[in-house]
Amino acid sequence: MPIIAEFVLGVAQLSQLPTDRLPEIALAGRSNVGKSSLINRVLGRDGLAHTSNTPGRTQQLNFYRVWPEGKAGPAFYLVDMPGYGHAEVSLSRRKEWGRLIDEYLSARPALRGVIHLIDMRHPPQPLDLEMSGWLRHFDHNFVVVATKADKIAKTKVAEQALQVAERLNVDSSDVLAFSAENGLGRDAVWRWMRETAAQAPEEAPQPRWRR
Repeated sequence: MPIIAEFVLGVAQLSQLPTDRLPEIALAGRSNVGKSSLINRVLGRDGLAHTSNTPGRTQQLNFYRVWPEGKAGPAFYLVDMPGYGHAEVSLSRRKEWGRLIDEYLSARPALRGVIHLIDMRHPPQPLDLEMSGWLRHFDHNFVVVATKADKIAKTKVAEQALQVAERLNVDSSDVLAFSAENGLGRDAVWRWMRETAAQAPEEAPQPRWRR
């Protein structure tokens, strides 16, 4: 049965978050790392998430409701967060987005896991390292997806993924090479989403809430 997915709403402040308590999987990464392209490829819906050549276009938390087995089965939300680190966005707007991301990731009971996207063509940047450290500090269940694997030689993909793991100080098994162009890693990413969303709240690793 094909995946059913739909855009539900964009959230600019936490008071607008959905209240139906569906499990949530969040996407975190630098601007132009390929979050929208990953959503479209993994869910098999071209154009569901709008891609752009202009980084910084995602300005809110975008919620996509996903039914893996049709609307008769369980659903979860895929949450596309604003990309971090884009210099052309004003400092005040970046701070706004930063607060929204920080508050969402640190205190959202429905959040089951985070997909941290890294551009495989380049070593993880300081903001990538900061995000990775933040996710570990708050005990989030997360996986690293190294995007744009089609842009490097096939013989170098495994080596580049290992370098990403070493730089982020995570296990190599927690780094998935991915390409939205040729579908490399699509099944592994989808499996992680489904399995993570299916975890009961008491089974899923939970962040340590701020006092």
